[in-house]
Amino acid sequence: MRNSERIFLNLKRRLFSGFILGALQIAAILHPHIALAQAENSLVKKYEQALAANPADDVALENLHRLLAEFAPTRREERLRLKQIIRKHTRQATTVLTSPNEPGEPMIVSGAVRDETGKPIAGALIYVFHADAKGFYTPDRAIDEAHARLFGYMKTGSDGRYEFRTIRPGGYPQAPIPQHIHLLTSATGYRDHACRSTCQIVFADDPRMTAEWHNWAKKDGNPVLSVTRDKDGVQKCVYDIVLQRN
Repeated sequence: MRNSERIFLNLKRRLFSGFILGALQIAAILHPHIALAQAENSLVKKYEQALAANPADDVALENLHRLLAEFAPTRREERLRLKQIIRKHTRQATTVLTSPNEPGEPMIVSGAVRDETGKPIAGALIYVFHADAKGFYTPDRAIDEAHARLFGYMKTGSDGRYEFRTIRPGGYPQAPIPQHIHLLTSATGYRDHACRSTCQIVFADDPRMTAEWHNWAKKDGNPVLSVTRDKDGVQKCVYDIVLQRN
């Protein structure tokens, strides 16, 4: 098989869905010799330029976020740089961590950020990340929290509320650690909400949540959330966050 044919076949196997799928399909048809990384870089540049021209371009921000969730091959250093761009431009209190074709059971986590008196906190920045349904943070490295493929940022409005849609993470492979979602909240004038480096949301119905893990959660302040299902079978849980003033 010629090298150009091999590149073309690899490109076809790793095409995006939806908007990004269409863009790369066109590139594949017109220029089969273009490497996947080149197509990826072109889209990254497009969204970066759109955000530079208009920091309130939520469509470009969403597409850039989706690019990172879909396009696992992005270099690790580049992923960190692009995450910081998404963090910088985040304005919405809701986000979606996964693309529509992400394997796993759909889950929605929501709540509000408040102070010690129960008053909502506006402008709080919430960062969440977790493993995929198989328990992997990245396709090539299971335990690689810093470069987690599934992540999201939210910024609360005047009501302090937030919500993110994702899939339920799997437990780590070949380890008894429960399923969990990392969460860190920060706001001007308040101490960061973190049990250690980040809080770890765990689930009461997870078979891995033994008595030992329940003691761990209680000791370190990690929330154990009850999970319900709506009429469509989507799993839901609620977590209200309390920040302490400096």
